[in-house]
Amino acid sequence: MKILHAETIGKMADGRLRGPGEIEVSSVSTDTRTLEKGALFIAIPGERFDGHDFVEEAVNKGAALVMVQEGKNIPEGIPAIFVQDTVKALGKLAQNYRALFDIPVIAVTGSVGKTSTKDMIAAVLSARYKVHKTMGNYNNEIGLPLSVLGLDETHEAAVFEMGMRGFGEISALSKIANPDIAVITNIGISHIERLGNRQNILKAKLEILDGLKKDGTVILNGDDELLSGLRGLLSYKTIFYGINEGQDIWAFDLSSKGEEGVNFQVQTLTTDMDLFIPAPGIHNVSNALAAIAVAQTLNMTGEEIKEGLLRFSSSRLRMNIEEKDAIKFINDSYNAAPSSVRAALNVLCDIGRGKRKWAVLGDMLELGEWTEEAHKEIGRLVSAMSIDYLVGIGSFARWYIKGAEENKENKTITVLFGSISEAKPYIRTLMQKGDVLLFKGSRRMNLDVLVRELL
Repeated sequence: MKILHAETIGKMADGRLRGPGEIEVSSVSTDTRTLEKGALFIAIPGERFDGHDFVEEAVNKGAALVMVQEGKNIPEGIPAIFVQDTVKALGKLAQNYRALFDIPVIAVTGSVGKTSTKDMIAAVLSARYKVHKTMGNYNNEIGLPLSVLGLDETHEAAVFEMGMRGFGEISALSKIANPDIAVITNIGISHIERLGNRQNILKAKLEILDGLKKDGTVILNGDDELLSGLRGLLSYKTIFYGINEGQDIWAFDLSSKGEEGVNFQVQTLTTDMDLFIPAPGIHNVSNALAAIAVAQTLNMTGEEIKEGLLRFSSSRLRMNIEEKDAIKFINDSYNAAPSSVRAALNVLCDIGRGKRKWAVLGDMLELGEWTEEAHKEIGRLVSAMSIDYLVGIGSFARWYIKGAEENKENKTITVLFGSISEAKPYIRTLMQKGDVLLFKGSRRMNLDVLVRELL
């Protein structure tokens, strides 16, 4: 973060400053556990904790300034900025801070694949630029502004991920980031429980355009039928990518190399390329195409794109492969939706060719009326792929089992558990050398804990 004075921060956040205006701030934090000396501590009221209860602790740990809501009783000796709403003030501060940087900013959203696509774009851009990107899952009304405030004078480009649970959320994030390029990966059924149907999900994702610069570029997955339906309808320059012929950026001759990665050919309006991604899963090609579209928009060369792709590595809990005692564990447990589970099962079958394969699947959440059928569909797929074991974990997982058992010739061994603690002894007892196990489920299912305990 650039060093800012308290007076400047107060103005940028539309707040009332109490204390010396010349106080210098070198970082922003909402968590006393990770707070750095010289930070601005912003007190966020939450469901379980209220940041206002930690103001004095923050100052004792080195906070130079605090931001609190009007009406809160803060000791007189503590320099403070008072605002009506600390979450909104954080967003306002980040929005004004973003305006200090004249660098290309890329915003990424979509139902699945946001983080992998963000990481892929950042990797490709790193062949030319020093890139700042959203860390972890900092993609909401608190995380996104904190990511923006992480920019400093050394950064030459930035990639920000934007998530949402309902209408209006991406719009607010886009206005904060004010991107030059907006990427939408796909329109799935994640959050359909809240939004009702895919058309509403599309509408919510398109809010990413609300903060896009007037001369900005939109990059869309042309393989998604809802996104492809936007051809010719947007007022922005629009680039479509995909593995179906006819896209502006088109991948073909896809060839999996198992754990090593994927080879593929790319044809664009200006060049043809022979490329490699050092990560398993054909689905990563779509993420790479989005990154290529961004790179070409910024006039990067084919050699830079090739070099950047080789720098790609997956974020934690996203298709991470670990091995112990000749048993492979595919940890893709960060989250789950039908399309991402299908992609993960393809990776399992690719890596586990000729070996015993386990699909350890937790509930997929927030699917509303789609819940039963979505789980059954995955169960049918597991059976059709002749995966040896299907371990369902959770309250909805019974439908994985029912889906698999619809196949009268089903050879998959199916078993259902209510929790990871119940599933662990079964898996530990039966797994053996040479096995390949996939762990996939919604974040709240905590399958990463199960992986950790089995390793």
